[in-house]
Amino acid sequence: MKFFILLTTFFILSLFGVEQSSFSPKMKIAFLSSPNVIGKYSQSSYDVALATLLASGDSFELLKYDMPNESYETISITIEKIINQGNMAILAPLTLDGAQNLINVPTTIAVFIPTVHKRDVGPAGNNIIFGSIDYEAQVKALIPYMADSLAIFYGDSLVGSVLNKMTQSVASESNKKINNFSSYSVDIKGSNIVKHLARPAAFSKKSIVTHLPIVKTSMLLSHMTFTGVHEKNILSTQINYDPELLLLTQFPDRKNMIIANSIIEQVPSIYEANALMNNDLTFDWINYTTSVGTDYLIAHLYRHARSYSMPLIDHQIIYPVELIRPKESGFEPYSSKR
Repeated sequence: MKFFILLTTFFILSLFGVEQSSFSPKMKIAFLSSPNVIGKYSQSSYDVALATLLASGDSFELLKYDMPNESYETISITIEKIINQGNMAILAPLTLDGAQNLINVPTTIAVFIPTVHKRDVGPAGNNIIFGSIDYEAQVKALIPYMADSLAIFYGDSLVGSVLNKMTQSVASESNKKINNFSSYSVDIKGSNIVKHLARPAAFSKKSIVTHLPIVKTSMLLSHMTFTGVHEKNILSTQINYDPELLLLTQFPDRKNMIIANSIIEQVPSIYEANALMNNDLTFDWINYTTSVGTDYLIAHLYRHARSYSMPLIDHQIIYPVELIRPKESGFEPYSSKR
C-alpha cells in the first residue's frame, strides 16, 4: 500500500511541476532513530521526510538507520556507519536523552534534531540544528490571559515535572508576577483526576493550565464540568491542539479554553506531498518539525534558500506562536474581545 502511495505521489508531484533534477548530484540523507524508543514516530517521521524530499524536486537518497536504543555507544557506532556509507546529513528524531548523547559524539556531519529544543541540551556543535517547537515561548504567550492564581495539571513523568516547573518560573518572572500556584500530578491512567477535583470551589476563578496529553486533558475538562468548577479559563500548549479534543469533550467543557499553537506556516508543495501520503502536518507537531528539518537539510546541502521562512537563530528554529480556541467544530484564532 505504501509503495502504491509513493508511486501516486511521484505522478501527482510531476503534475504539480515538481521533477527530480537531472543536473544536480544525488544527496544522501540518513534518517536516524530508535523505533523501540520513539515508537510510531520512527516510521511517520521517515514518511514525512520522504514526502518533503519528493516535493523539493532535488535528487536524493534517504537511508533509514534503525537503532535498538539511544545510548551513546549505539549512536556513535551508527553515525560512524552513516558517514562511511557516504551520507552527507542526518535527520534524527530523538528523545532528550538521545539528543544529549548525540551531541557528545565527535562529528562534523550536519545533523537536524526535530524533536528537541536547544535550550534543553545546552552547548552543542555548530553542525547540529534543533527544531522542536518552544513550549516556554507558548507559555509566555499565554501569560496575559492568566489569572492571579494557577492550577497546573501535568503528567507524572520527568517531562511533566519540567513543564510544571517551567510554567511556574515563567509566570512568576513575568510582568504579572504570578506567585500563587497549585500543582497536580496526574497518573498514567488519569485515575486521580477525580480526587484532585474533589473540592470544586478550590479552582474558582483560577486559570487551569493543562500539560496533559489529549485523552487525560479531555477527562479533566469533562470532570470539571461535571463537578461544577467555575474557572477563569483553561490554558494549554501544542499538546492539545488536536481534533481529538473536539470528539472527546462537549463544547461546554472547552468553551473557556485557549491553546498556544506554533504550526502556522505551510508550504503548499510540501503540504500537498505529505497529504498524498497521509502525513498530518496540520496538527502533529513532530511531523511538522520533521518537514521543517528536512527542508533545512535540503537547503543546506544544495546551497539554496529554505522553503520555510521561520528564522534560524543560534542553531535553533524559531517558531511563531498564535493563540486559538476550540469551537463547537474546529478551531479559530482567539480574540479576547469576543
